[in-house]
Amino acid sequence: EGGGSPGVGDGGVEGAGGGGGPRPSSSNSSSFLAPEDLCGRTLLSLAGRGHALLADLRVLSERIPPAFRRAAALSSGGGGGEAGGAGKKKKGDGSDAGSSAGLFGIFSSSSSSASGGSKSKADVASSDAEDGGSSSDAAELAESAKYAPLLFDFSYLANPEGCEASLAIPTRGPSASSVASGGGEGGGEGAPEEDLLELEREFCANHASQIREYYALFSSIHGYYQELIRFSDDLDRGYYVQHTVESVLLDPDGRALLCEAAWLYGAMLIFLERWIPGPIRERLVIAYFRLFGRDGDVSNFDAICKLCKTTGVAPPPGFASNRSYKYPMDEEKLFARYPLPPDLVRNVVGCLVSDDVYHQSSAFPNVDHRSTRLSRQASMLYIVLFFDPNALREERARMREVVDKYFRDNWVVHVYAGTTADLSLEWDRFPAARAALDDVLRPECVRRMHIGNAKLIGQCMAELRAYLTMGILTDAFVLDNRHDLLNCLRRCNIAVRWRVLHRRTANAKHSAIVCAAAERTGTDPKLEGDFAVNDTHVVSLILLTSQLEMQLKGIFRDLLQKKETIWVSCRGRACDMMTDLAEYFKGDQTLARVSRHDGLIEWFQSMAGEIGDLAYESGDHFTVTGRKIQLCVQALEEVEQYDLVDRDVQVKSFLKEARGMLLQMARAVGVNEDICEDIRWISDMSYGVDAMQSYVKIIHARISKDPSNVSLLQGFFLKLSSSLDGPVERLKQLESPEVKRVTDYYSSQLVAFVRNVLEIVPVSVFAIMVQMSDIMERRLQTLPSKVQGNKLSAYAQLGERYKLSMMAHEISIFANGILDMENTVIGGAKVNPRELLDEGLRKELVSHVSGLLNNLLQFDFSAESETVASMIKHQAAAMRSLSSLSGRLKGFQSALECVEDYVCMHGLKMWHEELSRIMNYNVEQEVNKYLLKKVLDADSKYQSNIVTIPRFPRTQNEPSCINFMGRIVSMLIKVTDTQYTTFSLERSGWFMSDGSEVCGSKTIALLRQAIGVYGMTGIDRLLCYRILHELHRFVKFFRTNVSKQGVLLEQLRDELFPEWKTPKNAVAIYASGSKKTEMLMLPMLTCFRRVGQAQLLRRMIRFELQRCARVNAKMLQHTVSTYNASVLCAEQQMEGGADHVKNICDMTVAVGIGDPLETTFMKTDPLEGLPELMLFFVITYVPKLSYDPAFGSLSKTKGGYPIDGWQIIAGISTLLKQFHPLYAKSFLAYVGQFIRISLETYAARRQGKNEDATRLAADLKNTLVLAEQFCDMSGLPSSTLYEHVPQYIMEMCSDLP
Repeated sequence: EGGGSPGVGDGGVEGAGGGGGPRPSSSNSSSFLAPEDLCGRTLLSLAGRGHALLADLRVLSERIPPAFRRAAALSSGGGGGEAGGAGKKKKGDGSDAGSSAGLFGIFSSSSSSASGGSKSKADVASSDAEDGGSSSDAAELAESAKYAPLLFDFSYLANPEGCEASLAIPTRGPSASSVASGGGEGGGEGAPEEDLLELEREFCANHASQIREYYALFSSIHGYYQELIRFSDDLDRGYYVQHTVESVLLDPDGRALLCEAAWLYGAMLIFLERWIPGPIRERLVIAYFRLFGRDGDVSNFDAICKLCKTTGVAPPPGFASNRSYKYPMDEEKLFARYPLPPDLVRNVVGCLVSDDVYHQSSAFPNVDHRSTRLSRQASMLYIVLFFDPNALREERARMREVVDKYFRDNWVVHVYAGTTADLSLEWDRFPAARAALDDVLRPECVRRMHIGNAKLIGQCMAELRAYLTMGILTDAFVLDNRHDLLNCLRRCNIAVRWRVLHRRTANAKHSAIVCAAAERTGTDPKLEGDFAVNDTHVVSLILLTSQLEMQLKGIFRDLLQKKETIWVSCRGRACDMMTDLAEYFKGDQTLARVSRHDGLIEWFQSMAGEIGDLAYESGDHFTVTGRKIQLCVQALEEVEQYDLVDRDVQVKSFLKEARGMLLQMARAVGVNEDICEDIRWISDMSYGVDAMQSYVKIIHARISKDPSNVSLLQGFFLKLSSSLDGPVERLKQLESPEVKRVTDYYSSQLVAFVRNVLEIVPVSVFAIMVQMSDIMERRLQTLPSKVQGNKLSAYAQLGERYKLSMMAHEISIFANGILDMENTVIGGAKVNPRELLDEGLRKELVSHVSGLLNNLLQFDFSAESETVASMIKHQAAAMRSLSSLSGRLKGFQSALECVEDYVCMHGLKMWHEELSRIMNYNVEQEVNKYLLKKVLDADSKYQSNIVTIPRFPRTQNEPSCINFMGRIVSMLIKVTDTQYTTFSLERSGWFMSDGSEVCGSKTIALLRQAIGVYGMTGIDRLLCYRILHELHRFVKFFRTNVSKQGVLLEQLRDELFPEWKTPKNAVAIYASGSKKTEMLMLPMLTCFRRVGQAQLLRRMIRFELQRCARVNAKMLQHTVSTYNASVLCAEQQMEGGADHVKNICDMTVAVGIGDPLETTFMKTDPLEGLPELMLFFVITYVPKLSYDPAFGSLSKTKGGYPIDGWQIIAGISTLLKQFHPLYAKSFLAYVGQFIRISLETYAARRQGKNEDATRLAADLKNTLVLAEQFCDMSGLPSSTLYEHVPQYIMEMCSDLP
């Protein structure tokens, strides 16, 4: 029905509900659940599928695309879905709309139908900050704002043709001016600045799969409703012959499953509204319809629209920032969309009100614990009652019965998966429910509950400390005091449950009583006056309770395994005692001072036989065996009445010890699996999975104060793992293959919480390491290779080294706290403390290094108001930042190497792995602006859910750069700007007009010291994408604008053909061609300048990597070079495929092998007329250059003009490398022809000695230099140029004035 949700198989089983659902009964052998019982298996499948869908809902709600969140925030959140309700439209209308829209249409930025109204940008930013949580989320939301015009709510369905017609579609290509002024840094920030066609393609490429997943989820929820209705109808009509509604409700498993099926459907509706708000749902549905409306499955589109339309109720401000609270919503409207049959609802409600569905009386036998025993049913009843709002509004007697049974001492109910609801607010709009709660929630009643719980906490704390004293909990003690220990566990868990839930009350009046702050903080709650209980007391109670539970579980588990051994041992000892007593009363023993007594001899011998006949594996029930033991104990007590026995202290001692052995046998045989099951039920903490997040800071404070407190956390984590048991049990009953995957997923959620709790240890360790790095960087002097004896004490620096040793000792204390923990299995995941410490240290390292890179690599360059003086100033500041960064990172590395032995880790390996990951991830994100299909965090191989690399908002000075890697590239581009600098190949750097160096080998070496080899290769990769982007822009520009001049270029080619010959009227041809192509020159200059600048930077980076590898990794460099050469010479295809080839390429770049100018960036079709056009480019710009012998390059003749000879030559060479070699030869042929013609023209005009001859001579020399340097840059031999310009002519031209 309507497709399946992501990951849900045909069996309908995929996920668990995070421990929020009630546990089924353990009677797996019930006939109702037998494989041949179709009714039971169908109902069980519904329950399993319900938990799976809730899991999918939770998973998808955690990764809603930022574009949809942003679009919903920009809208008014109004009733687009109500105004344009899909339920009122016919399916034909929907089909027509899809036909008119095609697939995903092209949108404009001015669609008024996308949202009814808009918030101010400040309001949206603040709401994004609340919803997004971190600055990186807010930055991601801001970047996604450009997609907002593409996303419609249900108002689209009212007039789809009008919405499509109102969208402007730009069809013209980019103009020459736009290419010349375009940044090459990707797109702009909003749709008005972008080509909407590209924006549409980008959106589809990055969001299509996600939209399909959400629509599949909505379809699956609707399909679940249809299957539930079908099951109810089939049951009423008698399709299940052996079952009726009454028989299902009478069966324990059937009753539980039917209640669960209705409850899970209601939970889906509530959490669909809570976790994926209506405005987002509407936009997801419409996006799916427009994207897949033609080819996708839209057969139940109207039903999905009815399910997903917004209710118009927004979460109150207090609930917006926490997903674990349920706020009052319009449940009547929500549940009325697809209601359940009234008879089914009445039967389920009646069953929940009158019966103990899950039979927990053994876990909570006390009548005072009834509300805790029935808490799971209370959660179900709270949801199912929304299907019968009439009962909530009018049936006062029934609601009074519900409140008296379930809510007489509580009003905050656990709904599902850690989400809570406050009934004082939820039922406030229902008269009957509110009236029933009023008597319970009077201020004096709330205070009485609070005081009772505070006293109970104080009592529990005292009992826990007594039981947890070292040496108390022995096997014998546990067997003797089993009931007292279980009662203590019950009281502790009841106290914790009430306090944890009700400290989350959203009612201000009740919160003032329950959450009253204590005047002073103590270890125990204040049991007088205001009876204040703070979070510290709750944490202490939870930790001690979980510790007792863990120890008792371990003891009972051991007792179950060895109880037969205990039985045999105690029986043997008791028999031996009876035999010894029989021998004692014979009077034959040397030291015995008793006369022979045949009656006692016979009696003790017979008692020894009775005890020996007690067999553990006998066919008698344990109750019968226990009765026999009781009779033996009674007989041993009665025999003491004999005067002969009563006078003998030794005999009485033997009898007492024998009775103890018999009692041990009775208690041991009474230990069974039911006790462990009861402890599991008692210790359930599924209600507090999300609530525990608020106590993490307190736990951190305890560990910071005393690292040994880490030992208490193991039991706490095992207690939380009980939240996995409930829903997974249904999946196990289905024998689904998905059980392991689901368990692993939810285990990973708990393991993430474990990391969050334990991260205080690596945080503390790393904070000390930061101090150590500061000392090593700024205070410790570098020890030279030779030191004079009288100066040795100065280099010792004993004070600083003592501080370092104390810090290392403190680190070892923190590390031992977590390393002493044992491996723990949580659900399906094994938690290794060493791995947690390693991951925590990596996380802190990544966070600190990323923050350092982000903060120090911010530059003050301004593209608009930059002058020569300010550029030099900012360049010096950038160099200081790089030098500071180099020192700080070196200090971090030294600190890691210093403490690696204290925390049992490989510090240097960790440093290189994480630094490489940081650099590669930031490069990957920076490259995204050049890509149509973005690499999202979920798809990145460098990002991790455990050790997350943080993202930072863009800086105001450089908003086009996503992160520090982009800012470094931008800094290099601005420092080497052709407007201020000239590149010299011989001197390997960029220089100002006065000869001062602004970027050379020293600058690149300093950059390598700051960001390492990983950063240098990342910059190389970014420059490659920049070049590729510019080349694509040029090709697009050529095909769009230059192709229109195809006739002109063909005419010019014909007139200049053949290249070896001098055409007639050549000067006129050049003059005419230059004038007609004048408008095309500026975009070409921009492209060649940017490409050449990037290529020269890559060349310097490659040289620095090569130099570094020769010094630090000479063997590696030779190995990579040899292997690379062998691969290139190999005739057969290399094993390993493309990934292996990529690894080789990456390694060759890292060691500096290869010439960047030989790179082929793209594969494209031939561009007709390109050599001719490039000839006229040379003719146009050669007069603006002059040869500077100081730099050995062509420099600009006019200051401030953005042109430089080497950059232009490198750009031309790179462009021609993307085509067949004939393009370069043809270009040289045209340039050679131009040189010859220019020489002839100069010879004809030099007689007049006019200025034209002087200018012509200078242009001729510049053209010759350009041709020679082009051959040198392109790797072409000089003979290639001599084919078109003889060598003697070039030598003659070198002597021109």
